[in-house]
Amino acid sequence: AALAITINSMLDRIQDAVAERDRVLGSQRLFVANAAHELRTPLTTMRTAIDVTLDGEPDRAELVAMAGDIAAAVDTSRRTLDGLLILARSHAGPLRREPVDLATVAAAAVAASAGRAADVAVILEADLRRAPACGEPVLLERMAGNLLDNALRYNHDGGHVTVTCGIAEGYAFLRVVNTGPRVTPEEHQRLFEPFVRGAANGTRGAGLGLSIVGAVVTAHDGELFSVPRSGGGMDITVTLPPALPVAGTPG
Repeated sequence: AALAITINSMLDRIQDAVAERDRVLGSQRLFVANAAHELRTPLTTMRTAIDVTLDGEPDRAELVAMAGDIAAAVDTSRRTLDGLLILARSHAGPLRREPVDLATVAAAAVAASAGRAADVAVILEADLRRAPACGEPVLLERMAGNLLDNALRYNHDGGHVTVTCGIAEGYAFLRVVNTGPRVTPEEHQRLFEPFVRGAANGTRGAGLGLSIVGAVVTAHDGELFSVPRSGGGMDITVTLPPALPVAGTPG
């Protein structure tokens, strides 16, 4: 009986190790496939800029313009790789968790977005109440930042973005509501897939923001609720398990 218990325990550990290996390999394959797919465009842009400019005897102005095109393509590549690394990390397996207040995370995201909101003439408002949760701070910060980035990117002059957080039914929540163009049901179904960009956004952005939000929420055993607003824009709420069990709450 003791031997059987030992063998069963050993097999359980082996099974867990194999499952963890498969998660890591799957994350790596996802990263490589997505990177290969998405980096073609900026690399093609750089190559075209170089070939067209150097096909002859370019003057200083043409060389400066070429350098600007290459710098923009490099910046696009960097943002894409940063997003893919976070996306892969959130799929890689169990996270190292620690107590995190979503109010602190949201406040940092709001402060970082204030200047951009002013630049695009969008009113940014926040009502941040204490919302203790448990998770990896870096991923949660990126989640909040991406929600704010999406709310500002898909907006219009004179629009609004409202950020609230707190505790509801024992769970920490972060809610971001923004005005903007109408989102069709078809667009809404695909918004949280990698490399999907809203029609109103054209080709700007890497199309990874909301897919990262969804992956981070899943990795933290949370839930994500998203609905298009009737007047345009989105209403997105993230809920996360509390830092400590709360009596009388589900789960």
